Amino acid sequence: MGSFSLWCILGLILIVGSSRIAHAQDSPADFVNTHNLARKAIVWNLTDLVWDNKIAAFAQNYANQRKDCKVTPSDSGGRYGENIAVSPGNMSGVEAVNLWVAENPHYNSYKNKCEGGECSHYTQVVWSRSLRVGCAKVKCDNGGTFISCNYYPAGNIPGETPFP
Repeated sequence: MGSFSLWCILGLILIVGSSRIAHAQDSPADFVNTHNLARKAIVWNLTDLVWDNKIAAFAQNYANQRKDCKVTPSDSGGRYGENIAVSPGNMSGVEAVNLWVAENPHYNSYKNKCEGGECSHYTQVVWSRSLRVGCAKVKCDNGGTFISCNYYPAGNIPGETPFP
């Protein structure tokens, strides 16, 4: 994983307000539908992501190793793109995806870069050449939540844009 991706992941997402209770929105359909709602909001009529059990197994294996809730990128050997969300309390898969999508205002599509904040999680969600996704969620030892989604093919390729 490149240093740009590492910094993007490390610049992540702690959700304030751990007293908030998340609804059980963690099924494959919940993850996929939330991703695809964001993709449909783009003028470029992006192809829907589909759930992939092999990718989900990779994400689950990795998430099981992160019950310490430490944000470190997985090692997929470059096969998969990745988004990670960590919360000090409970968080649903839908909330995690919406957190990534909320980075949209920071993406300048004309310059193909983030401005005024993080946007690489958003660009991975809407990366047009990513076609499959698998996600996993674990409860951390400290009571927090760790969620990882992996994408194939990987997005956020340096020098490329998310959209065709």
